[in-house]
Amino acid sequence: MTADDMAEALAAATGDESLLSTGINAATRLEGDLCLDSLDLAALSALLRDRYGTAVDLTGYVAGLDIDQIIGLTVADVAAYVTGCLQ
Repeated sequence: MTADDMAEALAAATGDESLLSTGINAATRLEGDLCLDSLDLAALSALLRDRYGTAVDLTGYVAGLDIDQIIGLTVADVAAYVTGCLQ
């Protein structure tokens, strides 16, 4: 999963096509840079589960993080999580 894949998933999950032109990269923080809220994260989780299978549970993964980890969660972190679930 690449940053471009994540940008497409984020745009689809949030309904915000402008995310495709914001220069999302591996270091982009979901909360800090994109201001995603819990509803956006739940939509992203559902989209990733639909695309990659039930092994991908982003909501469950994030629930296990502490607040600082959630605030700092990046596109690369999510991509690594998804890739790990698929292996």
